Amino acid sequence: MLGLAVFASLCYLASAALNKPSFCRDLDCPKYTVLQSFPGFELRRYEMSQWVATKDLVTRYDALKNSNMFYKLFHYISGKNTLGMKMPMTAPVLRTVIPGVGRNNQQTMMEMHFMIPHNMQPFPPAPTDPTVYITTLPPLDVYVKSFGGFTNHRMNLMKVEELKNQINNRNLFHGDHFYTAGYDGPRSMNRHNEVWLVAKN
Repeated sequence: MLGLAVFASLCYLASAALNKPSFCRDLDCPKYTVLQSFPGFELRRYEMSQWVATKDLVTRYDALKNSNMFYKLFHYISGKNTLGMKMPMTAPVLRTVIPGVGRNNQQTMMEMHFMIPHNMQPFPPAPTDPTVYITTLPPLDVYVKSFGGFTNHRMNLMKVEELKNQINNRNLFHGDHFYTAGYDGPRSMNRHNEVWLVAKN
């Protein structure tokens, strides 16, 4: 039985490596298929995957809070987990952005995610930080707009609006939240960024 589980895990890893897009470089990243390509964006179908996450409520975009969330997750993969295990970085750094919540609907919920490496997806160690947790992203169909360069919150908002206008049909996607995905470290010059809108099925 153990041999079968190891074989299945190796098959999954081989499949993930073969299907990995070039912008993931040498990092594990979530598996997807492109359902349809359009001028300036595409529709992807992502497989279910496990991520480590943390979140915060902000009144306006706060770079310090964003950095704090990143380091909470980085500490998790650096050994701040119940196994004391170090894990490799994955891509992308994914953020769920939910505007118009909290006090007088004037706040934004930011949730940041690191994907669990493929070989640990079934049984990731639990975080020891109570503000960090393991979460499962269900299978998702998302409209994706990719762009290069250094980005920030304002640029992401602008790209989300561009994507909405390119889709040109508000009935095709959920407009109450969006995702941002960054695939590169802070020193990388050849950068790949994305914004996602979840398609309505």
